[in-house]
Amino acid sequence: MHLRRLKPYFIALFTSAAIPAMLVTTLASAEVKLDPIAPRLVKASPERGEKLFLQCRACHLAEPGGRYTVGPNLWGIIGREVAAEPDFPYSESLQAIGGTWDYEKLNRYLFDPGAIAPQTRMIFAGVKPATDRAHLIAYLRTLSDAPPAMPEVISDEAEDQYGGLPEGDGREAVYFTCRACHSLDQFISKKLPREDWDELLDQMVADNGMEAPMAWARDLMLSYLSTHYGKLPEEGKDWDGLPPGEGREEVYYSCNACHSLKLVTQQGMSRSRWDETLEWMVEEQGMNEIADAVTRTRILDYLVTHFGSG
Repeated sequence: MHLRRLKPYFIALFTSAAIPAMLVTTLASAEVKLDPIAPRLVKASPERGEKLFLQCRACHLAEPGGRYTVGPNLWGIIGREVAAEPDFPYSESLQAIGGTWDYEKLNRYLFDPGAIAPQTRMIFAGVKPATDRAHLIAYLRTLSDAPPAMPEVISDEAEDQYGGLPEGDGREAVYFTCRACHSLDQFISKKLPREDWDELLDQMVADNGMEAPMAWARDLMLSYLSTHYGKLPEEGKDWDGLPPGEGREEVYYSCNACHSLKLVTQQGMSRSRWDETLEWMVEEQGMNEIADAVTRTRILDYLVTHFGSG
């Protein structure tokens, strides 16, 4: 097992009740380490990142020359000095980061802002899937008068460093979780649908003393296992219960940035009422306006179709 490569998933998933105390101590320094984002970034989609950025737009503008709103203006963020927005009240812990926002620093911050800057005023749990972070950072790169060069991709260790597990979000969580107690062969030979993998994790917690995974880590593991070792096709993101349809992603990322989506799904309003609600969120709750008319229309169309008064 490559101790220097152990990931933050492992620290989050286990306590000394599940693995020897000495090993926990040895791994503590690896808590904030992540895979380099560069290999994913060169394959990332700025278009996909633009949709992910909707959860950021609730508090951040990204316009040349624009002033900060709830959060700093993110135009030209890559390559900019940390805490450089004039007059913005940054926390001391964020100012202490120092340096510039390069790709890897953004990668670590977006994964868990509170871990790098405990006093940060940005109440955001972070973007856990590495692929999503790569898409988002690829889009942030475009928000510049002169987008910086893409990072150099340095070849890593042999591809079998994860016991031959195929690449994908959740690989590290699955590898370090399952290898802690048994051989990889004991589970990669299984072909189970997502719900059965879910039950198996519960069984490991209830009967074998495994520490329950955090919700985000569990979701990554289940998606990975059902994709590569499942009987059913990848179920993908469940979107917190939002039904399929054009505009679902825009609604998810715009609304989920500030509150539970249950507040959305419990409503039943006309198009004009949904439109007024968006205006109210801007005027009374500090949400940045959805300036893109196409995005706003897609959001309203989706809300009226699935949560309308008709």
